[in-house]
Amino acid sequence: RVEFRLVSVDGFLRRANKVSLKMGKEDMLLYWGSGSPPCIRTMIALEEKGFSGYPQKLIEFGKKEHKTEEVLALNPRGQVPAFKDGDVIINESYAIIHYLQHRYPDSGTNLLPGDCKQQGFVLQRYYEVQAAFYPKVLDLFKTVMNKEATDEAKAKKGEELVEEATRFDAYLKDGTFLAGDQFSMADIDFITILLLLDRQEFKLEGRFPNMFAYWQRLKDRPSVVASYPPHFKTSESTRYFASC
Repeated sequence: RVEFRLVSVDGFLRRANKVSLKMGKEDMLLYWGSGSPPCIRTMIALEEKGFSGYPQKLIEFGKKEHKTEEVLALNPRGQVPAFKDGDVIINESYAIIHYLQHRYPDSGTNLLPGDCKQQGFVLQRYYEVQAAFYPKVLDLFKTVMNKEATDEAKAKKGEELVEEATRFDAYLKDGTFLAGDQFSMADIDFITILLLLDRQEFKLEGRFPNMFAYWQRLKDRPSVVASYPPHFKTSESTRYFASC
C-alpha cells in the first residue's frame, strides 16, 4: 500500500529554511570584543537574521587577544569583528550586514526592502548614520579623552553632536523606525550608536523626544538585548557625554 501525503509549498519552504539556517549557523564563527561598536552592529544583525546561538568567541582587548594567531588567520589587521561563514571571511561590520541580508534574504528580519524606492531610502539613512552621525560621536569621544584638549574644544565637539542629533531626531518624527515603518539595516547602525550614547549618559529625554521614544521602543528588542556588551552590565557608566 502506498500513501501519498500532500505538503504545502509554504510548509516545505519553512522546513527547508530551518534546515538551511541550522546548517548555516554551524558553519559560522564570530570573534568579538565587548563594547566595540562594529561588533555590536554585527551581533544585532546576526540575531535579526535568525542566527541566535551562532558559534562565537569573546576576546579581551586588555590581553591583546585580537592579535592572536587565530584572529589574525581571519583578519590580518588584528581587529574584530572577525567573521567567517563557511569559506567566506568578512571583517568589516557594514559589509557583514550586507552579506547576511543578501546571503540569507528569507531568513529572519528583512533588513533591506526589495522595492527600489524603499531600498534607496534605507540605504540613504544607513550610510548617513555612518558618514554624519557616528563620526560626531567619535570626534567628541576622542576630544574628551584627550588630556590636552581645552574646555572650548570639548564644548565645540559637543555642540556638533547635538546639532547632528537634532537632525536625526527630526527624521524620526514620522516613522516608527529610522527609515519608515519597518526595522532595517539603518536601525542596526543607529541603535548601536544610541546604546553607546546611553552608556555615556548623553541625555535624550527632554531634548530629543523622537529619538528618546525610539530608544525606549528598541532598547528591549531581543536582538539588542542579546548584543548588549557584557561589561556594560557590570561596570558603571563613564559619563563622558553627561555635560553635553
